[in-house]
Amino acid sequence: ARSFFCSMNWSDPGLNIFLSVKVSDLPKDLFLFSTDQRDKTMCLVGHGGKTLWEKLSHPIKADLHPFDQYTVKKIKNFAKRHLEDDFEILFPNENYTLPLQRIGRFLNLCSPSPIGLDISEEFGLWFAFRGVFLTSKNVLSQKIKFPSSVCMRCVDRPCLETLDFNQARLSCPVKKEHQYSIEQIKFHKNIINSHSESYKINKNKI
Repeated sequence: ARSFFCSMNWSDPGLNIFLSVKVSDLPKDLFLFSTDQRDKTMCLVGHGGKTLWEKLSHPIKADLHPFDQYTVKKIKNFAKRHLEDDFEILFPNENYTLPLQRIGRFLNLCSPSPIGLDISEEFGLWFAFRGVFLTSKNVLSQKIKFPSSVCMRCVDRPCLETLDFNQARLSCPVKKEHQYSIEQIKFHKNIINSHSESYKINKNKI
């Protein structure tokens, strides 16, 4: 599948989504930063499909936050190689609560779906936001050229035929080749059940 990389050599098969925007170019409803951060660049990191799960060390223990650990490590390595360690991680970071879906929509990565998750033109419902960081170094702004409208083109809408969230997600015909394994789906289901309130805020963390 096509990956979205910026011009600064971000390249990781697990985290295969990288989009960026100048903080000063964000719309007012997404301008969540202080005045001294206005000239920085915000970078969004995510994964689409099964590859990140396959890159993690198994067996996976949820209490060790393996997705967060992997993402933070990759951001730090990238910052050391290309940004002279000039970076601030906003997500995952318990000190910040970011509107990840709204950020993803602004970057044209995704659009709303009927089941609450956002949907990607490239990965369907099988993607997640994994990291957001700021840097004052020169990172070329990069967003997907055209917004996603995949649900508007769906005629049958099988996701609306069930009230069960997981069944609705599995029924979506868009980019089925990126569907998570049953093992990964169960892992995320357990996480949602134990952290239901936080996932009401940002559902595309799964």
